[in-house]
Amino acid sequence: MRIGSIISKIRIKKWKKDGAIIGDNLHMERNSYLDSSFPWLITIGNNVTIAPDVLILSHDGSTQKAIGYSKIGKVTIGDNVFIGCKSIILPDTVIGDNCVIGAGSIVKGVFPENTIISGAPARVMQSLETFKEKNERRLESGNVFDISYTRKGKITKEKKQQMLEVMESSKNSFVV
Repeated sequence: MRIGSIISKIRIKKWKKDGAIIGDNLHMERNSYLDSSFPWLITIGNNVTIAPDVLILSHDGSTQKAIGYSKIGKVTIGDNVFIGCKSIILPDTVIGDNCVIGAGSIVKGVFPENTIISGAPARVMQSLETFKEKNERRLESGNVFDISYTRKGKITKEKKQQMLEVMESSKNSFVV
């Protein structure tokens, strides 16, 4: 078991103890954080993946200087959601089941299930079905690398070079 995985489990356990509702199979990468000030306002469903450097905030301190109070709001993330690297989820946000949040998105508001969400501010870009169809077509005409082309599969120097050469001539490359 990796050190990062152990640290992630400890953090999730603490957030649950502090009141966050977190479903099964949360995969949270390094440097991603849930708001420690109001974790009980955060609900995360089952089978959620959170990429590195993601912030999930349930308070907004920008009002503190102006009116003497911080705004707070609930955050609800559905089942089977992927949140891309360096995204920020703001208070008063609901993300439906089966959504993909693009990297670097700033997400606030209510987003329906089965959608691809991206941007700053974030908006629905397309349905999950359209996203799948588009990428399945790309997969058919693209290059597919098996697990031996990953660090987990102990990729060799030769395979790294081969991958680089193949990708010079094609933008449609995928890995298991």
